[in-house]
Amino acid sequence: MPFGYSRKIFKYPAVQYIPLERYDEIHGNLDRSSDLARIYIYNYQEEEELKRRLGHLGYNENYTINRGQLGVLVRNARVDLVQYRGFEVIMVGQQNPGTYQLFKVTTAYFYKDKIIFTLYDGDSSRRLDLYPLQERIRDL
Repeated sequence: MPFGYSRKIFKYPAVQYIPLERYDEIHGNLDRSSDLARIYIYNYQEEEELKRRLGHLGYNENYTINRGQLGVLVRNARVDLVQYRGFEVIMVGQQNPGTYQLFKVTTAYFYKDKIIFTLYDGDSSRRLDLYPLQERIRDL
């Protein structure tokens, strides 16, 4: 059980994954609650779009994303662990209806051009959401 989670989530030995630190993390509550967990990924060029979305969530402070960083916004879930391998960033946490979480990760370790961000429930190993990042990582 790599990282204490099911092999359904982490199919390879733990040494094959690169841990990604979450930084500049913020949490908040949503006006409307839902059981549907959603992931949104933003790069430095999409900072204004993120700012608009955060405004709708009631967060009106400045949140800056620099080149070489990605902003990860998660609604109705909380992420506890982020690991990278190949084409996938695996995030493990649990559903947390009525909340949002925003954090940044570095793109420095990504060695593939296209990445899929996948969020799993750590207890049930069920996939909660996925977000395919279509941009070339080296351009971010």
